Parts: sequence; C-alpha cells; structure tokens
Amino acid sequence: MRACSLLLLLALAAAAPLAAQSPVQTTPIDTTNIDRSCKACDDFFTFANGGWISRATIPADQARWGSFNELYERNLLALREMLEASAAAGAGADPNARKLGVFYASCTDSLAIERAGTRPIAADLAAVAAIRARADLQGTLAGLQRRGVTSIFTFGAEQDDKRSDRVIATLGQGGLSLPDRDYYLRSDSGSVTLRAKYADHIVKMLRLLGDDSSSAAKQADRIVQFETTLARAAMTATQRRNSDSTYHLTTLAQLQTSTPAIAWTRYLGTLGVPAVTTLNVRQPVFVHTVDSLVANAPLDSWKPYLRWRVLNGAAARLNSPFVNEDFAFKGTVLSGVSEMRPRWKRCVQAIDGSIGEILGQQYVKTRFTPEAKGRALTMVRNIQAEFRSRLGQLTWMSATTRSRAEAKLDAIVNKIGYPDRWRDYSALEIRPADYAGNVARGVAFELRRDRAKIGRPVDRAEWNMTPPTVNAQYSATMNDISFPAGILQPPFFDPNADDAVNYGGMGAVIGHEITHGFDDEGHKYDAKGNLSGWWSSEDEKAFNERAQVVADQFSGYVAVDTLRLNGKLTLGENIADFGGLTIAYGAYKRSLQGKPDPAPIDGFTGDQRFFLAWAQIWRETTRKEYARMLVTVDPHSPGKYRVNGPLANMPEFAAAFSCQQGDKMIRNATERAEIW
Repeated sequence: MRACSLLLLLALAAAAPLAAQSPVQTTPIDTTNIDRSCKACDDFFTFANGGWISRATIPADQARWGSFNELYERNLLALREMLEASAAAGAGADPNARKLGVFYASCTDSLAIERAGTRPIAADLAAVAAIRARADLQGTLAGLQRRGVTSIFTFGAEQDDKRSDRVIATLGQGGLSLPDRDYYLRSDSGSVTLRAKYADHIVKMLRLLGDDSSSAAKQADRIVQFETTLARAAMTATQRRNSDSTYHLTTLAQLQTSTPAIAWTRYLGTLGVPAVTTLNVRQPVFVHTVDSLVANAPLDSWKPYLRWRVLNGAAARLNSPFVNEDFAFKGTVLSGVSEMRPRWKRCVQAIDGSIGEILGQQYVKTRFTPEAKGRALTMVRNIQAEFRSRLGQLTWMSATTRSRAEAKLDAIVNKIGYPDRWRDYSALEIRPADYAGNVARGVAFELRRDRAKIGRPVDRAEWNMTPPTVNAQYSATMNDISFPAGILQPPFFDPNADDAVNYGGMGAVIGHEITHGFDDEGHKYDAKGNLSGWWSSEDEKAFNERAQVVADQFSGYVAVDTLRLNGKLTLGENIADFGGLTIAYGAYKRSLQGKPDPAPIDGFTGDQRFFLAWAQIWRETTRKEYARMLVTVDPHSPGKYRVNGPLANMPEFAAAFSCQQGDKMIRNATERAEIW
C-alpha cells in the first residue's frame, strides 16, 4: 500500500498529566513560546518557538523533543494506567482486556525475562547452526521469514498498484541492520567511524552469545561484508519513492527462470502462501543479487549473517546484557540518546505494536467522543471543498485533467478516529511470564493475517494505524485519509480554540493528507487508487516544473552541520505541507464569509494566529546524531523547514506579518513555488 504519513515515526496518544521534564503548551497559542527578539519575517520558526526552545531540554531517553513527543509522553501515562488496570483485573477481565493485562505483566516481569536469557531465540539459532547444504539454507531462510525474522527479503500482501481492487504478493529488499544502505557505502570519515563502531557492536553481542573474541571478530567482518553486498544492490530511499520504479509484476514462472538458485515454490509454501502465481518484485536487482548469493556465497558467510539477524532482531526482548548493548549502539551511537526508556514505556509501545487494536478499542471508549468525530469530519469536508474550489482556479491544468482530479478528490474516503470493525485477536495466544514469546507470537499472528489477504478482494475498511496514534495518513492505493483519535486533540485540534488556531493546526494537517493524493507520487494514482498515468503530458510537465521549484528550495536548506536536505527525498511531504497550508488558509477565510473579522487575541490577528498554530505544532529540538540519521532516511523535512519552507512561498503569510521583499522569509517572485 502506497501511504504517506504526517510523521516518520508513529506515536501513541491520550490525555493525561505529563511528567515534569520539559515545557508543555498550555493554551492554543502559548505566547511564552514566542521569541520576540527574532523577527517573524526573518525566521518564523524561531519567532514562534524560540522561547520554548530556550527552555526545552531533550530528555535523556529521547532523540528528539517537540509537541508530538509531549503528547506521546502524556499518552503513555494514560495507557499505562489502562494496562495496569487490565493486569490487576486478571481472570475477571473480558478476553481482550485479559490479553492486554497478561501481555503487560509479562513485559514488566523483569525477573522472568532475566531467567529466560537467550531461550526465546534458541530454536532459531539452532536452525541456523544446522545448515549443512544450500538446500538447508533455503529452508532456513523461509522458516525465519515465516516466524518474523526478516532475514533478507521483505514479503507480504499489498494492493496491486495498477489493479487496486486486488491484493497480491510483494517481494522486496531487506536484510540490512543499519538504518539505510547509504550507511554501508558512504566514504566520509563519519561513516567510516560509524561502521567501525557497528562491527565492534556485533563483536560485543556475539561475545554475549558465548563466542570468543577471535571468532566474534571474524564473524563481524563477514557480517558487515555480506550486508555491504546487499546494500550495493539495494535501491536508495529516493529511488524507492518512485512508484514506476518499484512496480514489476512477475509470474512465479518468470521469477523462477530469472532467479534459478531459489526454489520459489518451496519458499512460498514454507511461508504459508503456496497458491501465489503472480507477485510484484519491487527491487529486481536486489532479488537477483540474493539469488547469486544463494548460489555462490559460502555458507560460512551466510550462517554468521543469519545468526546475527536472529540476534539483532530479538536483542531488545532478551535479558539485560543484550538489551543494554543493543541500546548502546542503536540508541546512543545512532541517535545520541544517553538513557534507555523505562521498561513500562517500552512495554506500552510493544503492546501497541502487537495488539494495538485491542488497546485502541479500550482507548476510544473513554477518550474519543462521537461529538469529536463529528467535528473532525466537518473540518475534513470543509477542507475538501476548498481544495475543489482551488482546482477550478488553476491556470496551468487542463479541463480534462481538472475533471479527473475533481473526481479523485470526491472519491477520497475519510477515516476518522477508529475502525468501524475491530480486528479479531481471539486466535492469538498471550502467555504469562513469556514476554519475548508473546511478541514473537504477535508478529507471527500479524504475518499470517497479512499473507492470508493475498488473492482476496481489498478490505477498504481496514486501518494500518492504531486508534491512539498521533499521526495522520493518506493511502494512494486506497485513496483514503486516516486521522486516528490520537491526533484529534490539542495542540492539533482544540474545541476551546478559535477557528484560526484549529484551521492552522488540524486543518493544515487535513490539507496535508489530501494534498498527498496530488503530490509528486500521489498524483500518479487515479480515483480508484490505480497507478494509471491519468494526467495529460502537458499537465504532467507543468506540474513537474512547479514541483522542481520546491525540490530545489529544500535542497538548499542545511539540516545539521554541513548536511543539506535531499529535496527529492522530501519532495512529497514538502508539497503536502505547502498545499495543506494553502488549502487550510483558504478554508479558514471561507469560514469567515459574512462575519466580522475576529478580534485579535493576545495581540495577534486571526491570520497571524493561523500561521502561529502551524509553527507551534512543529516546535522541536533534535540531537545531532539523530538529525544526521533523519537526513538519510526521513522523507520529512525538519520542523524548522516544515514551517519556514512553505510559508516563504505564501503571500498570505507575508501580508499577515507585514513582511517586505528582502526579508529572509520572503522568496523572490521568480523563485516562489506555486502549485495548488
């Protein structure tokens, strides 16, 4: 499923007191966050948030801190209360609540986890150790994949990009333990140093598993070399954004002919999907490389690699020596975080990831009202109406393409709050005092559920975010927008705030997701969610020229130190931010028709409060290590440029704050992006 979300990382949401660790927004527009020593027309992000930034401290267990994190932490406390109540209810709870309680109790039972040691992965390690021949290798690869160890491929069910009414099997690249293929291939000194630290981390983990220093060092070298081979064959993050480059519908017979070393019928049978006859091979070069490795790479290279994949994937669920070393590299080296999150927080996150719809069902019973759902739906419809109006005013789009665009806009399905039908977890067994096993069974359950969809009609009512999530999403193949209950609260949506704040916050988020249907990738999909190329060539050219202006603008921004943003990687999100703000502003002004201009609040006009609301939801401060990672892997721009970037293209912003040509926030008319 092609999906674009508001954030890279999803968070949980609820409303509860926040532990005292950083300033928290207390009013719709918190004027104590404003830095009046900075001119709004020079750097609006700092003007709106400089006061908050000067007071904020990134907690030791966080890589980044901002409004989303504040909300996330409040939610964790509420969800903890919910889970502890379920655990205390024990056998008296209803079956779903009992699952929550048993799962949570198993995760917080540190004594049982310590006693278990490496037993939770013993069977998988034994399967790798038992490899004696290439036939054994293929069986082990598939067996690990079936149990949730992404050994080398990604495999699952997805809508067919060109026939969105059906679900097909999809095979793609995987198998890398570092965040992105570029981590293996860059030659700068920082990357070389990081790879050395990665190899040292592998050695430490293998020694914990019982290997001696010499053997661990040799295996670490083989593992890094093996993963580097995979990285060379992998698509870049920017390449993977191109839908046309990742659609290669292939029959199983064709796949077998082109990659003869892998017995695909056996492989798929082991995965539990023996009836597959057609699948999409997203990255053929990568799959061909794996085929060559299966045929030619020594088993003495394969076995250390697979052993590492088992250990690395499960380390955070094992006993404390493994957990601590896993955090030392992934948390501290990669993200700059100095302190591990408390166990209970990790447990809430694990449960949301495993049985999130049970948790969400409990959440919405008390924390999301029908009235809130109705207000959100009204705002969504108002934003859609404004976008439709703007489509009719475009001078660069032909009448034929405009008509198709309007049809696509009208066909967007709005998912608000939570699913109409809850997922059934009755077949999932959750056992007391078996945390790692519960996670593994949860993963296997979800994989079976996913693979069972192959060959079946699309379930267009399905959600792929849990209700407490603080995020929003557009799916190109579904042509739907999803707003979980978690995000429909302050600072994004506040029933006590004025319209300017709600349109500048939640309204712009809604506009962001709608615009994803018409960004550089989303616009390739038609009203039914098919990758169909429904634009005329002239309109496509006109759009691409306008999109390139946005790409060039953001490529000029420095994210951290000397690292610049990748304007192509972040293009879709930047277009969505720009479009979302433009549409939401128009909808806000439309809401004022026939009414007197709203009186200033705290000295700010309605227009000014609209832009301040957008800026304040993106306040953040980020550790350098994490910021460096995001430049490589995140299709979103840093908060500063999600604010300053689109506003620099909006004459409405310039008028609201009386900015003049020559001010840093104002781009020249010849450089200004104009799309929607």
